Amino acid sequence: MRASTENSSRRPIWRRIALPISLVLNIFLIAVIGGHILHRNAYHFRSGGSLLTHALANAAASLPPSDAEAFSAVMRRDAPRYKQSAADLATVREELEKQIASESFDQEAVKRALVAWRNAWSRFTDDFSDTLTEALSKVSPEGRRRLIVERGRWLEGGAAK
Repeated sequence: MRASTENSSRRPIWRRIALPISLVLNIFLIAVIGGHILHRNAYHFRSGGSLLTHALANAAASLPPSDAEAFSAVMRRDAPRYKQSAADLATVREELEKQIASESFDQEAVKRALVAWRNAWSRFTDDFSDTLTEALSKVSPEGRRRLIVERGRWLEGGAAK
């Protein structure tokens, strides 16, 4: 037992603090990356439209004209069904961002905001999924492939600029 105590007291001081410093830096970097992801995904366009409005417009723009009209007609028809839950999701997301960016970070408040965001996201997807699948059913196979390609570009950052 004495040998192990002697070994730990002989270790340089930097080795005893390296792990805690590494952990703190990793947590900091995770927070920075998470903030960047939230900011990128929460971007509201200067036109006053929401991210959803912009995404639907981009989807229609990437489709052949006949597919774009059929897709957009379903989305416009059902907008009242999902509009409120989309607005609620945006509000909850803003509150989450506010909690994360707060000077006095409150871990419990962030947890509550994350739960609220998850619940709002679930309500939105429940309200939106039937509309989206019906709209996609009106699009040709070529149009659906184009949507997948455009989504990939957006995820890579190309369409977010």
